[in-house]
Amino acid sequence: MKPLHRQTSFTTKGITEFSEASKMEAIYVCRRCGNTYSVNEYLRSHFCGNCGTLLTRTSAHQTVVKKENAENKEHFENLVKEFFPYSSFRPFQLKAIKFAHKVIRDGKIGLLCSPCGTGKSISVLTAFFAARKQNPSIGRLIALTRTKNQLEIYSRELKSIKDHCGASFAASIFKSKKEMCPHAFEDPKLKDIAYRDFLYYCKGLKEGLFGNTCEYYDRTYNGWKPSWKAYNLVGKIKNIGPLLPEEAYEICRDEGLCPYEVTKILTRYADIVIGNYNYILVDAIRGSILGKAGIRTKAINCVFDEAHSLPYYAAGIFSDELSSRSVRRAYKETKTFEIDDLGFLEALHSVMMDFGKKVYRNYGVDVEHIIDGSVLTETLAKRLNIDHERLVEVLQELADKGEQIRVKRSEMGKSPVSYLSRCVDFLSDWISLTGSSYVRYVKVEVDKDRKKRVRLGIRCLDPSLAASIINELRSAVLMSGTLWNMDYYVDVLGLDRNRCQSLELPSPFPPENRLILVDGAVTTKFEKRNEIQWKRIASHLSQIIQKIGGRIAVYFPSYEVMREIAQIVKLESPLLIEEKRTKILDVLNFLQENGNCVVFGVARGKISEGVDMTMEGKSLLSAVIIVGLPFPKKTELQAALYRYFKERFGTKAIEYANNMPCLNALAQSAGRLLRSPEDKGVIIIMDRRAVGRFKHKLPEEWQREMKAHIRIEKILAKIDEFMG
Repeated sequence: MKPLHRQTSFTTKGITEFSEASKMEAIYVCRRCGNTYSVNEYLRSHFCGNCGTLLTRTSAHQTVVKKENAENKEHFENLVKEFFPYSSFRPFQLKAIKFAHKVIRDGKIGLLCSPCGTGKSISVLTAFFAARKQNPSIGRLIALTRTKNQLEIYSRELKSIKDHCGASFAASIFKSKKEMCPHAFEDPKLKDIAYRDFLYYCKGLKEGLFGNTCEYYDRTYNGWKPSWKAYNLVGKIKNIGPLLPEEAYEICRDEGLCPYEVTKILTRYADIVIGNYNYILVDAIRGSILGKAGIRTKAINCVFDEAHSLPYYAAGIFSDELSSRSVRRAYKETKTFEIDDLGFLEALHSVMMDFGKKVYRNYGVDVEHIIDGSVLTETLAKRLNIDHERLVEVLQELADKGEQIRVKRSEMGKSPVSYLSRCVDFLSDWISLTGSSYVRYVKVEVDKDRKKRVRLGIRCLDPSLAASIINELRSAVLMSGTLWNMDYYVDVLGLDRNRCQSLELPSPFPPENRLILVDGAVTTKFEKRNEIQWKRIASHLSQIIQKIGGRIAVYFPSYEVMREIAQIVKLESPLLIEEKRTKILDVLNFLQENGNCVVFGVARGKISEGVDMTMEGKSLLSAVIIVGLPFPKKTELQAALYRYFKERFGTKAIEYANNMPCLNALAQSAGRLLRSPEDKGVIIIMDRRAVGRFKHKLPEEWQREMKAHIRIEKILAKIDEFMG
């Protein structure tokens, strides 16, 4: 074959040298307008007859593939729009939908990093409905959230989908059993009891342990089968739903039925179930809700919202603490109700006090000191003058007596709690939870009355003990705005790497709406902490706050650092300082009532994560200031986690045990700032380490936008320039 040249015509001999195969395979495309030309058309003129652009050679196969891809894209968008209830997509939202659809369709495990503003909830719901239309046997969707606000978002989005397209589906939407219980709503003595105690009370009430049985439960079931009244109501909810949890509660209570049990019955017919993480991660709850509804684990498509918190949450399922105050209350209970505890509580309290004195003397307060689990049980058995086997028998006997206390308190019109049961349950777990995945500790804390309290604790180091169930699901989407290291989640959650796929989307908000600065003159690094450093941080902080104005959230790496700075910082605006008993609602009210104010909080605290500091969808904040990098405190517990990860993950241990918790805390704190495309604000990290090696752990867009300055005057000038 002779080479093609750029002349406008060829001799007959040149033309005949093109084989029939070449004519079939070669095709010419205009890069500007997309018109295509055959070989013969190209030989007559090398240029597009429409716009005059030089034609580019390609193959017919490539063209067909491109055409098919375009047609497939158009078909997919039409499929999505059938269920997507809004007139347009947010930036990158269609990519999120396509990713979630592929994960669900193909039975994979997807990790989706999709920042605030991309509409994650409606994206995964739309993806599920699209996949289900293509394959009606695809199974059910279980959407799991951490907060009530997220649960209600899913409820509202399902309503929007049904209003948009009239799709036929049933949704079962759960709040906690206590929040859905008419007795808990009507009976003041149930209002403030712990959830664990409420579950015991609910079980006892159904069994008639407190005299009368639960009338709501009795009307819901006829023996072990749902009553006809419950069946009728379930049918009604299926027709008019999906209902918000409050709506389901009202309609069930009006009929005299248990809202929680009706929702459980509805689950048998539900296409979508919405609840919290426990519905998958906790064996007993998964069996009680999904198993009884006939939903097989392998038939579940699951969405974990705010999945950045999954490692901590999953490990927390097998973690617990017991305070010396609970032991004292248990002791008073046994005296009040004349229960013989066989000397157990007095011995337990004495042992805890002895351990606490040693820990306080050597480590101070709020520091976990790890102990061998057998040390506690051996010391306790020795005080009681019994052996280990008899100690286990004592716990079994006291468990029954704890339930007697619960019944007697209820008969007296008091809340049905039992501190004896609490102590017995904890000690039983202390003995039974064994292996290198668990550590036990003692710590001393100071309460609001400045009284010292001893705590025994069990900490699970391995999130995969609960989270590996994800591998048994048909498909799963783990999504958050801050899944900044996908390998971390795959490894520590014990996910099947061969099934995992990932997608990381950029922020949908205009980059000019955010200014990210680093104060390179300060640090909270432990070795550098001193009075001079605190004074410099306080001085810079007060100048920055005064310059920015508005509502500002300041996050510290610990309560100790926050208290040091709070004592010396000079602010003109009203200040609210987070304490361990601070309520989120109080913080939101404070922000709404003050146009210029400052909130001091702790990274990984209750007001730094999963809290929408918004009004009518827009952020209340003008700035977020992160004082220091929020690395975990160097404690024996943290060292134990590092050793455990070192054994499992080798050289990744420092990244997983130390850096990832810091990154998560930083991301969540900064994430309180921009909540809508109209929001504008400043993020300042007050720690020079943020522009060292740590910088490369941040997302690329952060690395591009982040500017560091040592002189406070330069930082203030940059703020002035940004605010215009």
